[in-house]
Amino acid sequence: MDIKIKIEEISAKLLKYQYHYYVLADPIVSDNEYDRLFDQLLDIEKKYPELTQKNSPTKRVGSDLDNTFAEMEHSVSVLSLDKEYTGEGITKWVDKISAGSDMKAEYVVEEKLDGASIVLYYKKGILETALTRGDGVRGNVVTENVRTIGQIPLVLPEEIDIAVRGEIFIKKSEFERFNKKFENKYSNPRNLAAGSLRNLRSSIVAGVPLNMFAYEGYYKNGKGHVEILSDLKALNFPVNKNLALFSGDKNFLDQMKKELPGITTGSVDKIFDYIENHTKERDKLDYDIDGLVIKVNGIALREELGETSHHPRWAIAYKFDSPAAETILEDIAIQVGRNGRVSPVAILAPVQIAGSIVARATLHNQEYIDILELGIGDRVSISKRGDIIPAVERVIEKDEKDPSIYKIRSDCPFCGTEFVKDGAHHFCKNTECPERLRRSIVFFVAKGQMDIDTLGEKTIEFLLEKGFIKSIPDIYSFDQNKLLGEEGFKEKKIDNIKNSIEESKGNDFATVFTALGFEGIGKVAVSDLIKNGFDSFDKIREAAETGDIELFSDIPGFGDITARFLIEHFSDKDKLKLIDDLADAGLRMRAEERKNPEEEQVFAGDIWVITGSFENFNPRSIAAEEIEKRGGKVTNTVTSKTTHLLAGPGAGSKLDKAEKLKIKIINEKTFIKLLKP
Repeated sequence: MDIKIKIEEISAKLLKYQYHYYVLADPIVSDNEYDRLFDQLLDIEKKYPELTQKNSPTKRVGSDLDNTFAEMEHSVSVLSLDKEYTGEGITKWVDKISAGSDMKAEYVVEEKLDGASIVLYYKKGILETALTRGDGVRGNVVTENVRTIGQIPLVLPEEIDIAVRGEIFIKKSEFERFNKKFENKYSNPRNLAAGSLRNLRSSIVAGVPLNMFAYEGYYKNGKGHVEILSDLKALNFPVNKNLALFSGDKNFLDQMKKELPGITTGSVDKIFDYIENHTKERDKLDYDIDGLVIKVNGIALREELGETSHHPRWAIAYKFDSPAAETILEDIAIQVGRNGRVSPVAILAPVQIAGSIVARATLHNQEYIDILELGIGDRVSISKRGDIIPAVERVIEKDEKDPSIYKIRSDCPFCGTEFVKDGAHHFCKNTECPERLRRSIVFFVAKGQMDIDTLGEKTIEFLLEKGFIKSIPDIYSFDQNKLLGEEGFKEKKIDNIKNSIEESKGNDFATVFTALGFEGIGKVAVSDLIKNGFDSFDKIREAAETGDIELFSDIPGFGDITARFLIEHFSDKDKLKLIDDLADAGLRMRAEERKNPEEEQVFAGDIWVITGSFENFNPRSIAAEEIEKRGGKVTNTVTSKTTHLLAGPGAGSKLDKAEKLKIKIINEKTFIKLLKP
């Protein structure tokens, strides 16, 4: 197969998987299958870098953004981590870094807590803002909830400007005591911790036994990572004592033992011995960890190694095997999504894994079932990938009475339409399929979309069954007064429905667009469209009519796959009619005009690359933000299109390339002058 075509095919699958996992919170493949494809694409891109798409799925970061809370941009880098599952992989990673630089390589190993990531921003030593990780660029503001966590200092002993990244978690023992009060309502500590951060009432959050460990600090300093952890401890942040430092400098190791009592130290060749030993001991911990994180200690070496748009090159996660159990496959249910994709779901004899009861697991598609040779009645091995997502891993024993392999039925159980096979999946192509319509409407009104809270799933099913509504626009046109007299509908409830439907008309354009649930077009894609001038349905429709993919694929964050999705949607008569009907209903069809930034656009049209370390721009994302506010664009690679290189100490190969290409090189002092009006 042509390499370029192979890249496009894998990218298309990964983009779809990312969309379902991060945007819809509805994963359609196991972590194992996703990681296999992701790693395969990474390998191909390494061998053929010239064919790497600028918006490759390997450059994207997942999102946990929630529309319930305000959003704010991070001023520090909040990326995901690359991962390895074998000791051999970790050893190769360490050897590659140690051999690839003239700088002394030291490493820190930390526990990867299974909780909720948080970034704390302090101004002059006072907690100003707390943000969730979000999509790595923006996070949800949860400051009031974070203030209730006793371990987090509200005022620091120094008047320092600092950003601190950490993990909020619940100890196992405290979770058990807390959960008993609520009759074991909560499935596991991680879900309770993450859910508590998004509770609308901070008084309730105050009653949840939340804890926090700080593991990164961003402020003006020239120190290594383990020294920063020592500083964080001195600033009254809780720092996990279970960490290890590996270096060839015995004096440095002895010094850090004094500053961080309990730290394990050793030579670099002992890293994986520590990892193996700590892995065996993890069940003895009073909190959940799903791996260990290995980081380069030196900040200068981190700067040299840099980062991708997905993960830093100076850190990697060693992931543990997923918890597993055995059970019986009792049945397979067929689900049809709002876009017609068919999902077989395993109905299991309930079994406990990692503190929660698992009774269902996705089976992805017929190919996955065939690979497993899976049939109803089989005894199977179940895992929780990433300790979260249930997955059927293998058949342990076939059912003696009927050792057959399950086959997905040929027609839709909801409308009788023949399924169409497209790639690995089956689809119901009937746009009027009652199940597709139901799921589309439920998605449209849900929290995080139009948020019409009076129209829950059961109410939607009732309205459909009684014929009050048949499509999304009917929500805004059906006569709510006719509900009076129906069982469960009294005047107050009907008034609440009327009010919430009317209030939803005030949702902004981005919310309306996302709520339509067009495949491949989630919150991030909509935001990118608006930022790049496609701030109304009319503009998008007009561009889509040309059929020119490059009008959209050139948008940062898009690429050919998303562009094709968009053109396909805006060439569909049914979808265009849906948009027109919602316009008639009074929903917002264009984004509000943005105010011009205060800063003069002095860098408009410029393309910058930032390399090296800086006194006033640590991390470098602070400098990038200043450039972008003034109309410039920041990229990671020096090319003939680069106009400026902002270079600090340790600039390395990027500086050499910029000099060869005669690109304008700016030092920190000159850059600061350029920022002044």
